[in-house]
Amino acid sequence: MSETKEKIAEVLKCAMRGEEDGYKFYNLLAERATNQEAKKKLEGLRDDEIRHKQVLKEIYAEHVGGEIGELPEKGLSVLTEIFAKGKISQIKTEMEFINLAIEAELAASKYYQEQYDLIDDPTFKKIFDQLADEEHHHFELLQAEKDALSGNYSWFEFGDTSPMEH
Repeated sequence: MSETKEKIAEVLKCAMRGEEDGYKFYNLLAERATNQEAKKKLEGLRDDEIRHKQVLKEIYAEHVGGEIGELPEKGLSVLTEIFAKGKISQIKTEMEFINLAIEAELAASKYYQEQYDLIDDPTFKKIFDQLADEEHHHFELLQAEKDALSGNYSWFEFGDTSPMEH
């Protein structure tokens, strides 16, 4: 395998590991969620991770080919370490989970942005750009949830009614 293909394979495998970790994380949170609306949002994030991994597999097949093989131990974010060291059970509050998710989504978005120029292929660039955007959107959703939980909201986010009417 050429050096370029090896680099592409490495990048894609690391991204796949990150998406797997994200899936496990959001699935765990969805299972623990007691609020049905929160559960639904978490399941949506989880399902996005599945879709992202599938897209990465398709890119791998097109640009590298052959068996994907074993994924690296470390993914894109802190989630790998948290799962590997069993630290997930030490996280107790919603805010701790949200902060971790925010950190993971920012790391994933940054990773896709950094790898954008890996291949001089417009389709590859477009896909990595979309993945970076989706991960950033996840960050924004989580940040909004964090703000809501901590009481930081703006009156104009509530439409025509005041917050007291909700």
